[in-house]
Amino acid sequence: METLDDLIAKLKRIRDELPEEAEKIAIKMAQDHIGVVVPRIKTEGIPGESYSDKGVPAYLVEKNPYASQSATGFARMIKQKKKSKETVSWKDVREANGRQTNFVDFSFSMTTLNSLNVVATENSGFVARAYIGSDTSEGQFRLGMGYKMYGDFLAPNEQEKDMLKNTAGTMVKNFIDKYKL
Repeated sequence: METLDDLIAKLKRIRDELPEEAEKIAIKMAQDHIGVVVPRIKTEGIPGESYSDKGVPAYLVEKNPYASQSATGFARMIKQKKKSKETVSWKDVREANGRQTNFVDFSFSMTTLNSLNVVATENSGFVARAYIGSDTSEGQFRLGMGYKMYGDFLAPNEQEKDMLKNTAGTMVKNFIDKYKL
């Protein structure tokens, strides 16, 4: 039978280990966040968003190596647009490279979504935060542009929030259970 001193000792261990455990939970939640949000964006896109039809002169896009992943389709589109003096939109670039244009999915080069990672943690007592970002300068630039254009496009939906809450709840329960309170 446990004494009051035993219980107090367990509670002190919990108090002492909780900040480290909170950081582990925050990191796991951020990793799971990436793991559920990225596949949704790839398959469903950003809700309510579509690629722009707004164009720029073809010569501005023609020499951009990033925009020409399918050389033949891209070159044909540029030639056609220059001949007809039409502008080139990002939607045109995606189509010329064989990419879908029904919704914004950040899948042109996969740089934005594939560079997501936990880039920092912050721990203040019993509250921990893990920050999702990119660890490459190109990924950071593209994330910044995405946020400017679409707001918090990485925000979890309600179903994903519930899943993340369950993950955190299970981790907290397992942490407490190991002390057999």
